[in-house]
Amino acid sequence: HDFRDLLGGAEESITDDLALADGSRIAVIGGGPAGSLFSFFALKMARMLGRDLSITIFEPKDFLGRGTKSCNHCGGIVSELMVQTLAMEGINIPSSVVQRGVNSYQLYTDLGDVRIETPSLEKTIAAVYRGGGPRGVEIEDKDSFDNFLLQSAVREGAQLEKVIVESVKFEDGKPVLFGGGQRLLEADLVVGAFGVNTNHPPRFEGVEFKYTTPTLMKTAIAEIALDPDYIDEKFGNSVHLFLLPIKGFKFAAIIPKRSYVTLCILGKNLNKSKLDTFLSHPRVNELFPPGALDKLACMCLPAMNVGPPKVGYADRVVMVGDTGSTRLYKDGIGAAYFMGKSAAKTVVMQGVGANHFKEGYLNDYRSLITDNRYGRFLFWFTDLFRDFRFLTASMLRVVRKEQADHGDENKVLSTILWDMFTGNERYRAVFLKAISPEMIIKMTKSIFIQLFGGSKNGK
Repeated sequence: HDFRDLLGGAEESITDDLALADGSRIAVIGGGPAGSLFSFFALKMARMLGRDLSITIFEPKDFLGRGTKSCNHCGGIVSELMVQTLAMEGINIPSSVVQRGVNSYQLYTDLGDVRIETPSLEKTIAAVYRGGGPRGVEIEDKDSFDNFLLQSAVREGAQLEKVIVESVKFEDGKPVLFGGGQRLLEADLVVGAFGVNTNHPPRFEGVEFKYTTPTLMKTAIAEIALDPDYIDEKFGNSVHLFLLPIKGFKFAAIIPKRSYVTLCILGKNLNKSKLDTFLSHPRVNELFPPGALDKLACMCLPAMNVGPPKVGYADRVVMVGDTGSTRLYKDGIGAAYFMGKSAAKTVVMQGVGANHFKEGYLNDYRSLITDNRYGRFLFWFTDLFRDFRFLTASMLRVVRKEQADHGDENKVLSTILWDMFTGNERYRAVFLKAISPEMIIKMTKSIFIQLFGGSKNGK
């Protein structure tokens, strides 16, 4: 009762024809983080209002299976801030899900490398499985992060159907789901959470839906099996980040797990040949024992959302996760939480009409798009610092000095780089740090030294 009072009369809005009531049915297409978190929050909020909703998640994948068919094609990085946020929501990630705690970055450039320690304990990150792991690698007593979130939604009351939804048709103003030649479900709302790597995304028929596919970039992800002791010794609890001036590459990261490491590469027109080019680079090759790179445990070239569609909703339809608005280049799990909860709040508190999404969901949807503009600007600068040697050397000089000076509490550039590649901060907050007087003075001084009398390797 107290919770309903705080909502400011949310119950009175139930009179809307497009508002959910007891017995309303929601179909969620996709059981990844966005679909699972939407379902979890929608059921939890409805229960707090004394309302009974029926949510069915359609997800054919088994996230405990081995190989690419059971994986969501991501590096598997979760920030400590996200772990704490989920815990406050009642989603406590068990130790069996976490493969390795990460407390530092090892940054590699053409002119040398530098270790960047986490700015604080609250900014550590965790490496997790997104599926059940690569083919041929058996890990006992370990769980998949995506499976854990999906089961959290099921425990909250969602039903799981391992069926592929082929089409959504509108009949008498309501969406009906079809798959396998059968009528699956008539729903009051359809939530599209099927990502951008679905081989056969569902067709929407009979609705004026202005949704268009997001702008995509192809990435490369590979799993490399190694002896656990070797991983501990060579990679430790660090993500190994590469800013190398290789044509067509933006950046790459190697994320240590338990008995294998995950390689993630962003770039243009990536293919197996370009992946081999990266792996043969001396700065990369020196990290692996002889023969380790001859056969990859798993390798795929998934797409990544780098330009969300302007419209991600219509009457009785809303898109969440990678099919809608997400964060640029990173922290897809954080974006899934943010947008999944926003969509759930809108449909439970307001309704499922386009006007409701415009009032409640659109502001959050656009906030990620706006924040990504700051991200594009930051990564444009990162490209400059990667491609021009005097800028690379200047950056290394500043970071090395910050990391060596344990008494310096203002490790500005180190914190900027950490936050850019971990997802602990919004891009706007990182941008404001980047244009701070302290940052400008540090970099200007380092560039001046490099150009007019410094060494050429940033030491």
